[in-house]
Amino acid sequence: SEAVGVRIAAMVGAPAAMVTSGAAAALTLGTAAVLTGGRAENILAIPDLTHMKSEVIVQKTHRFPYDHMIRNCGIRMVEVETREQLHAAINPKTALLLFLNKSNNLGQIKMQEFVEIARKAGLPTMMDAAADVPPVENLLTPIKLGFDLIAVSGGKGIRGPQSAGILFGRADLIKAARLNTLPYSDTMGRSLKVNKEEMVGMMVALDVFLK
Repeated sequence: SEAVGVRIAAMVGAPAAMVTSGAAAALTLGTAAVLTGGRAENILAIPDLTHMKSEVIVQKTHRFPYDHMIRNCGIRMVEVETREQLHAAINPKTALLLFLNKSNNLGQIKMQEFVEIARKAGLPTMMDAAADVPPVENLLTPIKLGFDLIAVSGGKGIRGPQSAGILFGRADLIKAARLNTLPYSDTMGRSLKVNKEEMVGMMVALDVFLK
């Protein structure tokens, strides 16, 4: 799985990547990665966030059914509408800033500014671009803009395995995401299993899609 991740990361211009059981699983594992930082005691505790950060900030217009996959980790979603509200919402409990690619034109804070605000606050960002490819730019642009994690669906436009997805971004966070799922037993994401055939199929489908 690590070898496939290396190949996929090179294709999308990211430091690291992994195949997940759909984009929904990518959201859960990305959140778990940010919350736990790969630390064993946190991985065992989640979704009990007593000793971890516990809030994810999102624009109100960017709420969507699949953000339940993020709430699976025990966090509380904090909704904002303006950049002033976003600045005010950031506090020591803030773990992550979430952005929904297809709602970029619906929120007051566009993706570039969103990343810049998060970066100045020292906080990671995650983008859901699950069903937004093609065009190819929607797959490649977020990492160039500075998003720390990007979740995409492997089926749909990429035409890979229907139950596969990709999580890519910062190497330390992808490493932490891996520690929250198979083959590790006592983890939030142990049920989010991906078989070897899907991993290879996802890699090949992405290669064909990009070409």
